[in-house]
Amino acid sequence: MRMSRERIFHLADLIVKELGAAEGVHVKAPDDVRPEIIRALTEESKLEESIDTEVRKTLASYSRPMPEGSREWEVLYQKTREEVYKRRFRL
Repeated sequence: MRMSRERIFHLADLIVKELGAAEGVHVKAPDDVRPEIIRALTEESKLEESIDTEVRKTLASYSRPMPEGSREWEVLYQKTREEVYKRRFRL
């Protein structure tokens, strides 16, 4: 599921805050770091959404339909998701 813009901004603020509080880390320009964190979170969110779409499409193509949310569907979803990750990232 794609994260909302507000959620991404909130997470970016939390990450910058944690980086600033971390021992041994000095953030010279938090205003320069925050946009990069937002960019990374946005890209990750888009990637997760595309993987989710591909997995759901694969599960919908099965000849025997399963109700979404059932235990069988959840197991197949996780298994298919792992396969998609391996295929995309050559793991």
